[in-house]
Order: sequence, then C-alpha cells, then structure tokens
Amino acid sequence: MATELLTERYATDLHGVLNCYDRIILAGHVHPWCYDKGMTGYLYQHDLLIFDYAQKFAAPLRDTIRANAEAIAQDNGLTIEFVRKSQAFRKEDRI
Repeated sequence: MATELLTERYATDLHGVLNCYDRIILAGHVHPWCYDKGMTGYLYQHDLLIFDYAQKFAAPLRDTIRANAEAIAQDNGLTIEFVRKSQAFRKEDRI
C-alpha cells in the first residue's frame, strides 16, 4: 500500500516545505466541527451522545493516528518517545 505524501496531496495549497522537522504544530479547523453546534450536530447524526465523545469518537481516531505514526516511524528505523510531563526537562536539551 503506497502512502501519498502530504506534500504531494496538497501541493497546490503549499507555499513552502520544511526539510528538517524539529517540532511541528498543525493548526486549522474542520468545518462544521469548528463550533459547538456543528460538532453536536455531527455527533447527533452519528448517534453519539456528547458524553460519549471521548470514548466512542476521539479514542478510536487517536488510536488510528498513533498506530499510523508508529508504523511510519518503524518503517524508517525511528522510535517515538511519548513525553508525559513536558516540564520534566528542557526540550531543547532532549532534542
């Protein structure tokens, strides 16, 4: 299964590409989830209660993203270190 790179998929929307990743922060929003009534409506359409958001909606999505990131790292001989306490050390020293 070939994975399409984000730089290929969104080539027409990109203005530049970083070649060395230190830390990446992605920012944006997904319509119509970017406001409370939009997300509530989405959950309602999919028969999910707002109280079930964390377990039934967010957790499977998080697990899928994590598994994909771990597979990509393993394919490239890298390890992912999960930092639970960001104040335990200086990130610049760790990098």
